[in-house]
Order: sequence, then C-alpha cells, then structure tokens
Amino acid sequence: MKSDSLFYTFFQTLPEALFMLSGEDSANAAAYRFQSIEVKDHAFRLDGVLALPDFSGVYFFVEVQYQRDKRFYSRLFAEVMIFLHQHRPKGHWRAVVVYPKRSIDTGLPNDYEEYLASGRLKIVYLNELSPEALQTYPLTLLQIINAPARKADVASVLRATLPSIQASARATGHYDDMQRLLAKIVTAKLPKLSFEEIEAMIEPTTRGFEQSRFYRDIIQRGEKQGIEKGIEKGIVLGEQNKNEAIRLIARNLLTMGLPVKRVAEATGLPQKTVSAIRKEITLTSA
Repeated sequence: MKSDSLFYTFFQTLPEALFMLSGEDSANAAAYRFQSIEVKDHAFRLDGVLALPDFSGVYFFVEVQYQRDKRFYSRLFAEVMIFLHQHRPKGHWRAVVVYPKRSIDTGLPNDYEEYLASGRLKIVYLNELSPEALQTYPLTLLQIINAPARKADVASVLRATLPSIQASARATGHYDDMQRLLAKIVTAKLPKLSFEEIEAMIEPTTRGFEQSRFYRDIIQRGEKQGIEKGIEKGIVLGEQNKNEAIRLIARNLLTMGLPVKRVAEATGLPQKTVSAIRKEITLTSA
C-alpha cells in the first residue's frame, strides 16, 4: 500500500483533518485546496500543499513519511525555501510531517530546531494520538488507514467506526466523498478483494433503519429524481438507445447514494450490472 498517496487523498477530501492534526483552527478549512507543486531547482516536488487559492492566510506543506531517511528534513526545508523564493506567497507557511511512529523519525537536525520551537513545524506520530482524537471525525478514518492489511482486521475496525463516520459524513454533507474515500482506502489495503466484497464492507448495514418510513420516503424521492433525470437524457438519446437511458437512470440513483439492490429493483437491471456501474462511478471519482 502506498501510504503517502492515500494520506494525500485523505487530506484532499477532508482538509479539516490536517488542521486538527496540526492544532490549527479548522473553521475555514472548506475554502482550502490540496495540491502538488513542483519547484524547478533540482526537480523538487512538494507532494502536498494545502492552501487557499491565492495562498493568503496560513498554508501548509504536508509530508507523510513512512520510511527512515536521514536527509528528509534537509530536503523538506530546501523545497520550502525554493518555493518561497520562486512564488513569494503573501501568507504564512507551516510544515506538517506525519510519521506512523516515532522510530521512523531520524531526528530533527540542529539547523532546523527553530522551526519546531516557533510552531512553523509540526511533527505528528500517529501511534501517539490520543484515543479521544481518534474518535473525532474525520480523524476516525486514521484507525482504518492504520489497521493491519488483513481483511479480518480491516473489517473489525470498519464495524467499530463506520456508523459514526457515516453519520458525521451525512451531517457535514461529505457522504458521497466519504464513501469514495472509504472504497479507496479499503482497496489500497486489500487490493485482492473484489468490488462486491469492498462494497459489502463499507455499505450501511442498519436493516432496522432501512425498514423505516423515513428511509422509504428518501428512497422513493431519490428514485423519482434520478429516474426523471435519466428519462430527460433518454429522450435526447432516442429510442434506439433505450438501454443506455436505463443505465443513466441507474447511474443517477447510485450517485444519490441508493443501494445497489434497490437500484436494480428500480431499473430492472441485474445487480451485477448495477455493481459494475457503481464501480465505474467510484473509479472515475477517485
């Protein structure tokens, strides 16, 4: 599993997580954009930079380091200084370094200690985060990212964390992004699993809720909206492309968050076909 790219996707989807790790106020997190920036000298690349579009205010250089590297800090600050020289941003920079554990950190050289003392540099050891922090959304996802790459271990962590993660994602309007992120995390940790197996691990399993009047009303409303949009596109496509129109309806319903089984019932498509459409949506959005 490529841990750094997975973390960068995590911070890109949920920038408030980085604010929480670095101890900064996350009130304005939604306005930030996470990106990769190349600096010209020596082909250095800043893999993770979280900033407002105009680099005003506080912005963050982010490094996730899972391997010991004695030259890590010198390279990091060389990239930072070249970036400052080339771009001359008007905001104030911070650097956040994330290690899985303290033993990976080779130690901050004396030349850079003032950055740590001033608060410019924040070093985070994931295995030393408090239980309270790991129970706070969206940092709860770190429990899944850090779980051993075994199906039983990942499934166990998902059972313990998924209800609160999905409830928080719904409350903050992140549900669709969260489902895609969960799929990417599980796929990265367990690449041999089929799409159906991964879907079964991350889909809600609260059957009691699915039987409620509130849930049925949501489903019916979602089906109506999705079908109407699909029909509009189907009219444009023409009768000869009726099957494609039905697939568009299924895609709309899946995008709205309806379960595969329910979409299959609403469209008449086989569940296998609906699952394949769901996989296309997930891969396109990842």
